[in-house]
Amino acid sequence: MRKVHVTAVGTSLLGNSSKDSNVKKVIDELGLENWERMSFNDDRQRKIADNFNRIKGVLLEYLRDKGQGGSAELDSLLSAMKRFGHSKEEVYVLMYTTNTWNSELAGEVIKDYLEEQGIHGEKTEISSISSEESFYEGINDLFDKVIKRIIKFKEEGDEVFINATPGLKPETTFLSLAGLLAGADSIYYKYQEFNNVVSLPSLPITITPKYLEWLIRFAESGYTLSNRRAKELGIPVHSLEIRSLAERKGEDAYRLREWARKIVDMYLPNGFHNYLPNGFHNETYKVVVEDKVEAEFQSEDDAYKFMEIKRKEGKKVRVETPDKVYFLGP
Repeated sequence: MRKVHVTAVGTSLLGNSSKDSNVKKVIDELGLENWERMSFNDDRQRKIADNFNRIKGVLLEYLRDKGQGGSAELDSLLSAMKRFGHSKEEVYVLMYTTNTWNSELAGEVIKDYLEEQGIHGEKTEISSISSEESFYEGINDLFDKVIKRIIKFKEEGDEVFINATPGLKPETTFLSLAGLLAGADSIYYKYQEFNNVVSLPSLPITITPKYLEWLIRFAESGYTLSNRRAKELGIPVHSLEIRSLAERKGEDAYRLREWARKIVDMYLPNGFHNYLPNGFHNETYKVVVEDKVEAEFQSEDDAYKFMEIKRKEGKKVRVETPDKVYFLGP
């Protein structure tokens, strides 16, 4: 049985190493000052990409010299291993970075350093967060690439420990909650103030039955419902919207968020889509543009994507299925 540690990778390594003479020389030469705070669309990200292996080598030498104190990720991870009595041989680390070159660089260096120390693992990449829209894209990515791996680890009999120390707070909060839903065993955090690792309360959590029922009923009738149809089904879409389980589409429609579908999927033994009533997937989704049927789809997602294209063109558009669901464009 492995002891799997799941951790975000931030850019503390880049900030900590900036005062090292060898690293500072490279930073000054390439104009990478404050690279730990570099935004995803900063033109200097390209400089990191073009000089990736060179910078990686200098940073790896820095970590070999500084060891655990070189980054927040290493400090919290290695401290937790000591706190829990985990040996290098039984530990496996799942790290995730954002799809930016500075985060990717930090992740690669830390992964290589851990391998040199005899600690094996893997690194995955999720979408960076730069707006409300990209936040939900990042959350979906986090679910697909991290939460599903936690589920797999648990199925294989591993123990899972979530490191809540590094990373963006919204991501870490979601990771902690979804991780507990997926069966994670412990969440830990290292307080720099008193240099100690604490194990946070990690009671098993579940979705309130009434919310699970509403979400399943929502899906049974289509992933997007008019307000009128939701009331007929007894689904309080406003409550789901407040909790970011659903989002408003147009003036009178609500759509179940992608990450909410993924969470519900964990609760259904045969998968979320297999739960839907017989014949549901055979529904024909008609895209009506300016009161004229323009296209038909068997997939609700395909129909919705087509509707969004037409809506952005400024056209009045909706998607219809008999007695089930319709979408309204603005």
